[in-house]
Amino acid sequence: MSDNPMQIVSQGYDHIAESYLHWVESQRSPREHYTEKLLSHCPPSPRILELGCGAGVPITRMLLDRGAQVVANDISAKQLDLARARCPEAALIPGDMTALSFEPESFDGVVAFFSIFHLPRAEQKGMFSKIHSWLKPGGMVVFNLATADEEEVYGEFLGHGMFWSSFGAEESKAMVTDVGLKVVEFEELEAGDGQVDENDPDYGVSFIWVAARKGLVL
Repeated sequence: MSDNPMQIVSQGYDHIAESYLHWVESQRSPREHYTEKLLSHCPPSPRILELGCGAGVPITRMLLDRGAQVVANDISAKQLDLARARCPEAALIPGDMTALSFEPESFDGVVAFFSIFHLPRAEQKGMFSKIHSWLKPGGMVVFNLATADEEEVYGEFLGHGMFWSSFGAEESKAMVTDVGLKVVEFEELEAGDGQVDENDPDYGVSFIWVAARKGLVL
């Protein structure tokens, strides 16, 4: 197996594309709540960037159905193939999110669920700095991160190799505020409200869920 984290993530999600889709469709998470919160702060027909869109469900499809113009990125080509079939209206961009480039203040909102914690944690602050620059003043980003203080986790997810990296909850919160984002909602929740079956990949796992805004220009 490669020791390159992004290659591990890309190949892992390619291998599990169909099984991951079935798993996501049965999974309970706060994603929809945070997406609703973002949409409530956006103008009509907002331009939204989604980092780590997977197969396009549930969030890409939800954003499109609510009238958003969606630019969606994923590192897995096979995940994007599934997303293309389910969300043909979205502009889909393959590759590592850290390589993305957009004009400043291009988006009303950014969504990043189950994605940023696949970056080495040394790269995560730089990613949030980019997100800050891409947001319009007053724009919101909603995302989740892991809670374990672990620089490198090489493990298995749905039968294939995977990589994760994260700070502890408070250090992650500080990282977000350090780039100029104002945290407006922050909570640590166990996956599936603690009702996840012990055979589920997220059994006993907690995440922080965050909504943060870019300050308005005075």
